[in-house]
Amino acid sequence: IMGPFLRGVAKCEPLKEGQLWKMLFLVGLVGGGMISLGLNWEFSFPPAPPMSFMRYLLAGISVGIGTRVGKGCTSGHGICGLPRFSLRSWISVPTFMGVAAATIAITRHALKIDGTGYSPRVAELQWPPQWQFPLGAFMSSLLLIALSVLLPDRFKKFVSPLSSGLIFAMGLGASGMTNPMKVMNFLDFGGYWDPSLAFVMGCGICISGPAFIMAEQLRKVTTPLCEGCKFENPPKKGNYLPLVLGASCFGLGWGLIGLCPGPALVAIIPKIVTGIWGPWQPDFALSAAALVICISWLTTDRLITHFSAKPVATTEVKAGP
Repeated sequence: IMGPFLRGVAKCEPLKEGQLWKMLFLVGLVGGGMISLGLNWEFSFPPAPPMSFMRYLLAGISVGIGTRVGKGCTSGHGICGLPRFSLRSWISVPTFMGVAAATIAITRHALKIDGTGYSPRVAELQWPPQWQFPLGAFMSSLLLIALSVLLPDRFKKFVSPLSSGLIFAMGLGASGMTNPMKVMNFLDFGGYWDPSLAFVMGCGICISGPAFIMAEQLRKVTTPLCEGCKFENPPKKGNYLPLVLGASCFGLGWGLIGLCPGPALVAIIPKIVTGIWGPWQPDFALSAAALVICISWLTTDRLITHFSAKPVATTEVKAGP
């Protein structure tokens, strides 16, 4: 969503239909991050891992390139592609998970760049310090869903994508997906492993799976709630080499800093705020990495478009006698 919206902005496309709902979703994503910052900041946005700025920068470049070349990340290929039974997604997810896990194994255990204290064991599970935020986020999500369904059609095209962004962001904050260290612990399968995020993806697929079955197989739902929008059906097969290369590149960046595009956008403003609030420079570096993800995605997209464009055939006109 972020990448195609930025592409449209670069092309000065009018803010309607596809561009409108993408913008509203992204606004909801950033707004949900601010809600998590205000009500659940200790759990959603703890201090970023103390890593070098160059590592954050390289990881952001890798994630941006990988998500564009591989056409997806944990949300696109994981939450959406797997329940669609897309062969491309079933190849991509094990690829980027494997590369990310290998990156963690190398940086933490082989080279010990990340310090010590990661001996093989199950990590202590972290829960939100107050139960009110997860419950409030859940109840707010139900209310937003009800508004998206019950409001008149002229309002749905605004409320539906905005609500989706808010719900997604609050879910990321309540689950800990915006905490890079928690994500890196999840990827540390052979070491200090935190299995809790497996339930996040599992529960996400339990929601998206029936939705895709209703839309694609049963044809019970033909259009989204957002007026003027349509369901996107990316190909399920083919173009495997760029897919594997992109997934590997994304997995490398994901393993380096534990951040993928969705949580990065949710965290970009909160991390600037927490960086100002306390003397913690890695928070600024994480915000910079989120911005670099956007820039590298858009740059890669422009390069792919340029080199894949077919030259326009010209007809030679012969001069008369």
